[in-house]
Amino acid sequence: MEYKKEDKEQKRGAQQGGVTESVQIPVGSADVKEMIAQNLYADKTAYITKLFRTNGIYYFFIRPRRFGKSLLLDTIDQIAKGNKALFKRCAIYADQTYKWKRYPVIWLNFSELAKDNLVELKKSLNRKLYKIAKYYKIQDQLNIVIDEACEDYLAEILDCLMHIDNYEPTPIILIDEYDSPLIFCAKDQYEEVLAVLSSFFKVLKSRQKDCKFIFVTGVTKFHLSGLTSGANSANDISFHEDYAEMLGYTENEIDNLFLSKDTIVHPLFEKLNRKNTQEEKYTLSQIKQALKDYYNGYCFTADKMVSVYNPDSILRFFYAKDFDNFWFNSGSPTILLQQMKQNIHRFNMDWDKCSFPIDKVRFKLVHASLHEMPLFPLMYQTGYLTMDLDPSHLQDKNNLAYYLKFPSQEVKSSLKVILADFIAQAQQASGKACSASILKSLRKEAWIAFLNIIRSDCLAKAGYRFLDKTEKSFQGTLYVFLNGAFHETQSTNASAERDSAIGRLDIVMEDEYNGQNTVYIFELKVDKPALEALEQIQRKDYSIQYGVCYKKVLIGLTCDAIKRNITEAAIEVHQKDDQNDFKIVSHKSFAVNPIGYFHEVGQ
Repeated sequence: MEYKKEDKEQKRGAQQGGVTESVQIPVGSADVKEMIAQNLYADKTAYITKLFRTNGIYYFFIRPRRFGKSLLLDTIDQIAKGNKALFKRCAIYADQTYKWKRYPVIWLNFSELAKDNLVELKKSLNRKLYKIAKYYKIQDQLNIVIDEACEDYLAEILDCLMHIDNYEPTPIILIDEYDSPLIFCAKDQYEEVLAVLSSFFKVLKSRQKDCKFIFVTGVTKFHLSGLTSGANSANDISFHEDYAEMLGYTENEIDNLFLSKDTIVHPLFEKLNRKNTQEEKYTLSQIKQALKDYYNGYCFTADKMVSVYNPDSILRFFYAKDFDNFWFNSGSPTILLQQMKQNIHRFNMDWDKCSFPIDKVRFKLVHASLHEMPLFPLMYQTGYLTMDLDPSHLQDKNNLAYYLKFPSQEVKSSLKVILADFIAQAQQASGKACSASILKSLRKEAWIAFLNIIRSDCLAKAGYRFLDKTEKSFQGTLYVFLNGAFHETQSTNASAERDSAIGRLDIVMEDEYNGQNTVYIFELKVDKPALEALEQIQRKDYSIQYGVCYKKVLIGLTCDAIKRNITEAAIEVHQKDDQNDFKIVSHKSFAVNPIGYFHEVGQ
């Protein structure tokens, strides 16, 4: 009832022309001052207060990209500076126990470090440390030059920061995107970069007792001496229920920060309903549900049923006033794309499943290298999977597994787009590798050889998880494969969905060989006889536009939706005789035998 009342009010406001100018949505901002100024800051200061109540704790916190990690660190930095007035509408301001002491801060964003080579990496890290020293006017106290080892520089700056006036003697250290140098470095430099980072974090671990606290963020978790390994490794709060909602918007925050404000909601209704071609217009309750379906669902603990919205996607939605895959379009996780490129078949999973179980021990293992991380932990850490707390899973008697799921429609559809692009690249490469065999079999009318190549090197290698049960899916996979094969030589060409007078041809390939032109016309049918596909080519006269060709080959294929491969074929050849008339050779039929190979069958 409450939603209906709100919906009527929104409609009435729009009808009365009460639309006001929309607020400025700070898309991509990691500046807490800007977020507060726009009244769009989700107050997370109660979580930060917990950090300031500790001493000498080394925190480690991973979240997917674009989830507000940098904004969190900026908030910590402003609180450490004692900027009390900035947070007058926040929980920390109302907390009478917080004393607003000033702390020196070493804040380093590792994504800004040089990635060209090892020497530049060290130098860029030292330059950032030197810039911090200048900010606190302690550079003259340092006896370190830029080119010296970064761990020596860090230790000396810490010593100086512990003795500066008007600050507490316990510095705070903030490291953002600690894993960025490893994600972006060349593979042959991985071990060297790892050694530099390990040396840096060993110093932090040895000095944590001198700090108020150390807070390190990143996307992935792997063995790094001084951070995630050793007896005194960092306190990983990434999975702790007390910090599950520290990043991301909760449903209440969506309501209070966005949907309760006319300056945001009225322009949103105006655009969405202008685009909506249906007679029924969007209501507030429908928008809330759509937001939940598209962008909610991230859960970062197995101990508490809480979920949050992707903050970047939410800001971009209210900025664009439209639904889109903003998270995917704003850049994909580099490490995930790297692993897809190296081995796309590793991702040959049934991604239409509702839930994916993984052993708890395997899920929490810390791996020696980013490149050795198992698939599901990788998908979780990069934001493509999240905790699935369906009660039916929690009733597992043995309680030995975690269950993962896609957090939202946005993420699931984004993964399918990425996988489709990579499988298309892999299929095209396979087609190129088979080009000589394909052209030889076609030119010699060795149909069985040709069909077996398609079956084994194209559709079987595509992986049935990458193929859905639609004709379009089979057609696209086969076309990309043949396109790769037919673009290896200048005398061939392939196209898909080519228009004719009364329909569209699924796939057309043209081959000019020995001065004669041959066209191959494919029609695919899912779970229907190949002869029916061939008859459609004939009935709709798809080949009539190729009258100047020397030979036309009509190919009908049956695609099995269960086996995700072709199982039947019907091929008919039209070839010009001495009178320049097409002579039709009776069609031949082919089927797959019990051991998986094509053979010719009787009429």
